[in-house]
Amino acid sequence: MRGISKSLIQSIANADYTEFAENTEAKVSTLVSLAVEDMAYSIPFVSTQKCILQPVNETFNGAITAESEFIYFLGFNSPQIEINCLQYNDWWKKFKERLVFAWNSSKKKKRKKKKKQKDAAMPQYEFDTEKYNLDALKDDLQKGFVKNLTTTSIVYNQDRCLRVIGKDEFGPKTQIFIYPCLMDEDGNFKFLISRKKGFYKINFTKRAELINQKIEAVGVNYIYMLKILNTLFRTSSKTSFAPNQIFLESLLYGVPDEFYVGDDIYDVFLKIVNYLNLTDVSNFKSILNPDLTISQDKATKSNQIAFTRFLNSLNDINKQLN
Repeated sequence: MRGISKSLIQSIANADYTEFAENTEAKVSTLVSLAVEDMAYSIPFVSTQKCILQPVNETFNGAITAESEFIYFLGFNSPQIEINCLQYNDWWKKFKERLVFAWNSSKKKKRKKKKKQKDAAMPQYEFDTEKYNLDALKDDLQKGFVKNLTTTSIVYNQDRCLRVIGKDEFGPKTQIFIYPCLMDEDGNFKFLISRKKGFYKINFTKRAELINQKIEAVGVNYIYMLKILNTLFRTSSKTSFAPNQIFLESLLYGVPDEFYVGDDIYDVFLKIVNYLNLTDVSNFKSILNPDLTISQDKATKSNQIAFTRFLNSLNDINKQLN
């Protein structure tokens, strides 16, 4: 980590990408609206009135950098899809049925041909038609996005999300990730856990409340520190990805307010980096759920490798500064 100068830290903090972010978010919102409207005409489980596009990462906390990715949860309030997902989620039974079918088919090819009457008497395996679930919803969203983008854009259908790359629509380096999920009346976004026959819930209400609380207490320096650490982490990371934002927000929320005092962001940066290197951060509270620590909350605990790299990057920065 060379070249961490005062001018570099100040330039990162002062860089303003608000106009670019707002323009991108407006385009994403339009793309999603058009796709959902098309789906609502032919899919009874989908309603434009019961659908929310929720920013998740830097677009949520406002710490946009030049390399920020635009990540969203697209929540649908649809009790019927939820029921269908739970029925569809009997994955082990279906896996065994498919395995038996594949095995029987394989043996059949190896056997010599038998008499026609025996072949006619052989029972045929039939698959049940699967009910409309989140996988089907994601497939239909992909079709809707493709319909409303130019031919130079690509929509990748990945494991849990749709990744949109549109050089003409959004810019040559901009990546957009949209995670279709369910939501309830309490504002919980719900993701299916395939092996546990249930949903993982995540709610951003407390997150927004505590971020605003910290900004009211320490000012814009909180956002500046988010931008600086995001940028430096990307630089130090071999794979060039940002740290988990909920973890980073929790980490900086746990730093005492007095360390944010000062008009010189470089001095604030030095104080906070040194504090974090001398502190056991595992006991910091999760900004998503203050009843849990960052080592207990699933939203942060599942990114342990990224956290370790992040903390190591802070150690590297500290060595360069001293």
